[in-house]
Amino acid sequence: MARVVRIILIALVALAVLAGGGFWYWTTTPAYSLEQIRDAVRDHNLSKFQMYFSVDEVAESMVKDLLASPGRKTLGGEMLERILSSGMVSQATVQHEVASSIAGDIKTLVDTGSFAQPSGSNFDKASMGTLDQRLGIKTISLTKVQDIKVEGSTATVTMLLHSGKFDTDLPLIGEMQNKDGYWQATRILNSAEVFGKLFELESAKASE
Repeated sequence: MARVVRIILIALVALAVLAGGGFWYWTTTPAYSLEQIRDAVRDHNLSKFQMYFSVDEVAESMVKDLLASPGRKTLGGEMLERILSSGMVSQATVQHEVASSIAGDIKTLVDTGSFAQPSGSNFDKASMGTLDQRLGIKTISLTKVQDIKVEGSTATVTMLLHSGKFDTDLPLIGEMQNKDGYWQATRILNSAEVFGKLFELESAKASE
């Protein structure tokens, strides 16, 4: 009898070890980090959000892609377009200013659940508050994660978003980097395409 009890106890310990190892492995996957990002947004936990989502890197790369796209005039308005076209200020400077503004807006959204009201600065047309008024940014939700491909220390994540304002699904492709134990979102790879589609939907809705 004692031997049977010992065998059962050893088996239970082995299962516990395996379960613990399985959970630890799960916490080192991109999928786990995506869940942490979702939970941080839901709970307005900014410090947790910034651990798994590099706000400044994402904003910088997003603005760089958008300013290099044909839609930069629509994104930034006449003021920003004149500044860029005139050469009075370098595109790198404009990019940094706009990215800093958008990064701040993203942090405010996570922290409070709302975007700050657009300011009166030269770059206000590119603020997330202004874009939200036009494109319904806050109505966009994650429908599902479609695919995660890991190559070395980089993961490419394909997600399906849904725009509540336009009742339309949008594919989003993001990039994550392995930070020695967890994954952090660092870039949106198709930001120009996503915003281009939203602007098309806005124009179509306005012409109805």
